[in-house]
Amino acid sequence: MQEALTPELDRRCGNPECNAALGQDTRQKYCKPKCRDRATYLRRGGKEFVYARSIENLYGVSVDEYTARMQAQGGRCAVCRDEPEEGKRLHVDHNHASGAVRDLLCRWCNYALGNAKDSPSRLRAMADYLERHQR
Repeated sequence: MQEALTPELDRRCGNPECNAALGQDTRQKYCKPKCRDRATYLRRGGKEFVYARSIENLYGVSVDEYTARMQAQGGRCAVCRDEPEEGKRLHVDHNHASGAVRDLLCRWCNYALGNAKDSPSRLRAMADYLERHQR
């Protein structure tokens, strides 16, 4: 007959999202490497941490700088002045040639600039085209 596990002997995976039972004879803290990685991700701050690292690595912008830019722009896109979509952030716009950060844009304005290859003449031509064909 097997003994019931006491709370001291009931070992669980260290990932708060998993909580799977661990064997008594193991010294491991996590049931799988995937659980260890997920627990580390959550402990560091989850997606906020990942986003902060990515904008710092890609554009050299810290979270504090991003927040300051966001406040300076009133939480709106620098081009169309719309607020970001629900659950979305403003994108960090940058000059592809020099890498210099310009402003924060909604995803549509950021895509439009990127698809126009950051060409003012192309954007003017697109605006002229739309005005000619507006009814």
